Amino acid sequence: MNDGQHNGNEAPLSDRIDASAEPDGVSGMQSGPPRPNAGIASLCHWSFLMSVVVPPAALVLPLVLLFTVGKEDRFVAENAKEALNLLIASTIAAICCAVLIIVVIGAFMLVALSICLVVFPIIAAVQTMSSTESTPVYRYPLIFRLVT
Repeated sequence: MNDGQHNGNEAPLSDRIDASAEPDGVSGMQSGPPRPNAGIASLCHWSFLMSVVVPPAALVLPLVLLFTVGKEDRFVAENAKEALNLLIASTIAAICCAVLIIVVIGAFMLVALSICLVVFPIIAAVQTMSSTESTPVYRYPLIFRLVT
């Protein structure tokens, strides 16, 4: 007998919770409309991995995006500046590691720097691509910021 009544053992359809729906804050992503140029802004971070194939990409791509799209979109400009700051900080760190190779610890530091330069831009690009209007710009850890 399925006439819209329930037998008391089941919750009414209006009281049931959809198992696929997650409450706000559970999924780890903030709700809100996606940023319009999030994909373009993430190119600044992907440029570090592109520089394996095209070496000047880590410098050229963030600069081009900063001075073209970044003039109209502050989010793209902030991501381009953050990518340039990573480039400057990693260059200075690589020079210091090269000098410290004499003392052997520089080789280990160079390996750690290489791992960071692969992992951090991937994290930054993914978070930038999935950002909404309410999420802040991704900031790289462990670097100093010269371009503001």
